[in-house]
Amino acid sequence: MKIFAVNGSPNMKKGMTHILLDNFLEGARDAGAEVETVFLQKKKINYCIGCFTCWVKTPGVCIHKDDMAELLDKVREADCLVIGTPLYVDGMTAQTKTFLDRIIPLSDPHFELVDGHYRHPRRSGEKPTDVVLASVCGFYERDNFDGLIDHMERICRNMQVRFVGAVVRPSSYIFTLEEILADPVREIKEAARRAGRELVETGELSERVLDDVARDYLPRDAFLKGSNEFWDRCIKAGKFLAL
Repeated sequence: MKIFAVNGSPNMKKGMTHILLDNFLEGARDAGAEVETVFLQKKKINYCIGCFTCWVKTPGVCIHKDDMAELLDKVREADCLVIGTPLYVDGMTAQTKTFLDRIIPLSDPHFELVDGHYRHPRRSGEKPTDVVLASVCGFYERDNFDGLIDHMERICRNMQVRFVGAVVRPSSYIFTLEEILADPVREIKEAARRAGRELVETGELSERVLDDVARDYLPRDAFLKGSNEFWDRCIKAGKFLAL
């Protein structure tokens, strides 16, 4: 399996998205996958301007001359596209959304009826690519990801590709507490690696492994107290202390 992963966190290797994604991809490599990752923050990706040139004048080729052409080639070659993004305002980061907006050249402008709903077909010769979401957030509850997951599922239906599943980690700043919560952090990372191995070995992500990645380790009261104390320290220091 050939996996192409994009990390849409502006914090890149300093962010919690990187920790989750890196462990997931490590598991995929261990199972024999060929893996490549790019940080979208490092790429020049212009906004889609809605001109439809890539549909009506230069089919499959965008008007912008930027890094997206190279990234589209990597998407075309991949068996699985992994979208890594922290949760921003109940959705994905601007970097991630801009990347997904610019995938439009892979689709054909015509409509076809699929399961009672009109969709754009994939352009002739474009192979289907499975999609996995990997996301983190600072909130305690797992359901904070519901809107983002629904959005990704809808994007995949419109692209006519398979959405395999979402590897998500709420209360993700637990990763910064490895010195005092060594066992829980180790278990979360191992669960993420298991998920990566599962993807390669079975083509699926089981509910069990996804539940293990997202498992609660801190009581709600302890989470609330610790989080507010952390933000008080950040305010006193005048900077975000988790990076």
